[in-house]
Amino acid sequence: MNRTEVRLCHVVVYDTQDLQMIQLEEVDENPQRILTLMIGPNEAKEIARNVQAVKLPRPLTHTLFAQAIGKLGGSLEEVEINDIDMTGSTYFATLRIRQGDQVHNLDARPSDGIALAQKVGAKIYVSDVVWGKLKDSPSTPDP
Repeated sequence: MNRTEVRLCHVVVYDTQDLQMIQLEEVDENPQRILTLMIGPNEAKEIARNVQAVKLPRPLTHTLFAQAIGKLGGSLEEVEINDIDMTGSTYFATLRIRQGDQVHNLDARPSDGIALAQKVGAKIYVSDVVWGKLKDSPSTPDP
């Protein structure tokens, strides 16, 4: 399956709304495609804290999960956003965690995968399946 590497380019946190927005842009493509995701406030705040390198006195969920992976001898290799449902509102992602010679694929919400990838420095990819399904749908305007 073909895919492209992306990076976080925008995190928009609205104080008065439940849904928040993040945008991912292709790393090596010209012109770059941008994927806009609407996510929950907790995930958006966690991603924003990671971008700003904010350290908290106690671990939150994504920090705890990253620590657990490490303590169990694993490492997050990558996150792949690999599908979108027929309505265009639900995205699917896979976390690829290496533990010795084994690679474990875990189903995840893209927002959790992105937050975890930002925390540990793992790469993020978007599959061509997702880009293809979005080609004919209207895009969300830039923030």
